[in-house]
Amino acid sequence: MLKYFTWQQFLVAALVLSIIWYTVIILLFYHHKIQDYLNGKNKDSTPSEPLRHAWDEDFEDNPLGGEDDLMGKSALPEGMTRLSMAQFGFAPRISDAATEQEAGESWDTATEQKGADEVRERQQSIIPDVLEELKSIFHILETQQGTKQDFISLFGLVSTKYHSIKGTANQQALNDYIRENVLFPISDEELDNLWQ
Repeated sequence: MLKYFTWQQFLVAALVLSIIWYTVIILLFYHHKIQDYLNGKNKDSTPSEPLRHAWDEDFEDNPLGGEDDLMGKSALPEGMTRLSMAQFGFAPRISDAATEQEAGESWDTATEQKGADEVRERQQSIIPDVLEELKSIFHILETQQGTKQDFISLFGLVSTKYHSIKGTANQQALNDYIRENVLFPISDEELDNLWQ
């Protein structure tokens, strides 16, 4: 007998019977809510009171959301503070400070001291870069059997890149470092000429 039904007929019958079944279930269990919804009564507008628990009685005097926290307020890590947006800003770029100085604005001695400190800090931050480049030059000279002329030509790139070192105390320290690590003798005059 089942071979006389097609799949389409079976699926349509199953769909119709499922719709009837769920309609009956919904009408039996939710008929009050459906009537209230159709009449315009909405019970969900008033929030229901949460169920009471046995342990609630212990905490009625001291609610969990109170401001007196057991451990207190969390503290920021040492050295950190909270700032408002008005208290926070960025320092001007170095080029902006240079244009202000060129414009002839008067600077007091404290500002000049800060500018000198910034220049000194910049020069000190350049020294590790120069040392790394010198190490690579020494390595190239050592592996390629380089001569003094090779060193002078390679160092010319370094001196043009870091021209702010010329005439400072750092120049003398770098000259001593070069003299210690170079494989050939080099005079003070030659080292001074390298920085030009």
